[in-house]
This record gives sequence, structure tokens and C-alpha cells, in this order.
Amino acid sequence: MRNLFICLCIALFASGCEKTITVTVHDHDENPLLDSSAKVIVSRVVDGDTFEFAIESDTISLRIIGIDAYETRHGARLDSQAAHAKISVDSALSLGKLAKQFADSLLSHKEVLIVRDYRNENFDTYNRLLRHVYYFEGQTTLDFGVLMLNRHYATVDTL
Repeated sequence: MRNLFICLCIALFASGCEKTITVTVHDHDENPLLDSSAKVIVSRVVDGDTFEFAIESDTISLRIIGIDAYETRHGARLDSQAAHAKISVDSALSLGKLAKQFADSLLSHKEVLIVRDYRNENFDTYNRLLRHVYYFEGQTTLDFGVLMLNRHYATVDTL
């Protein structure tokens, strides 16, 4: 199943299209930590694949499933990403900063739909909630991860 998801991401990436989906959201009070889907307001973008939202007085960090955005600071992780992509560290760093700016402009203080993928854990090793993320353009729901792949701000990640 995971391989099917990766193939789908690669096919969408290669075709240059953005995936449009229709998702039914529950009418009851949503629990973004447990429910299969929920709408949340992004309070802060950390980088191209991580953002935060609030539940009452708690801040929740969310890592987007399926993508790995380049880091925004120098370090071993950025070096590894650059080597894997066969680009310079400076290019990877630039892409990381552009990814953060782009995500910030599209998601900050906006409502997004987060969808749980039961093939993955609920949280990662850094205690970030793991979800697919969809943003809205009018009545259209678009996959944020696919957009980041299409713009080359991220690579496919299997977590």
C-alpha cells in the first residue's frame, strides 16, 4: 500500500498536476489528534513540511506525510538532503528557505484540512502529528504535499 502511495506521488509529480480531492468532514466537534479528518487553522509554519496549530491553549506540531522539504539551516540533515538530490548544499538551503516562504504565504493563519493515514503512526519520533494536508482555493480542495513536490520544494518521503 505504501508503494502505491509513493507511485501515486511520483506520477502526480511527473505529470505536473495538482491533485483535487473531495473529503467529507464530520459535523461534530473535531479532534485533530484522533479523528480521521479535521479542519485546523495554521498558526505558524516551521518549514516546508511542518507547521503548528492550536487546540485551546496547546500548540500542536504537524509533519506533512509524503514529503520532505529541504532544511532551512545548515547541518548534517541539509548535507544529506543535498547529496541525495545531487545538488549543492547552498542550493538545498535556498530551496528550503523558498519552501518555508511559500508554505507560509499559502498556509499561515488559514484553515486547512488534515487527514490521517492509518498506514502511518499517529505521531513521529519528534512527537509531531503525522497527517496529509489539503488547502482550499474557493470550493476546491488541493493536496499541499503534491504542490510542494510539483514546485520542487520537497522530495517524496516515505517516513
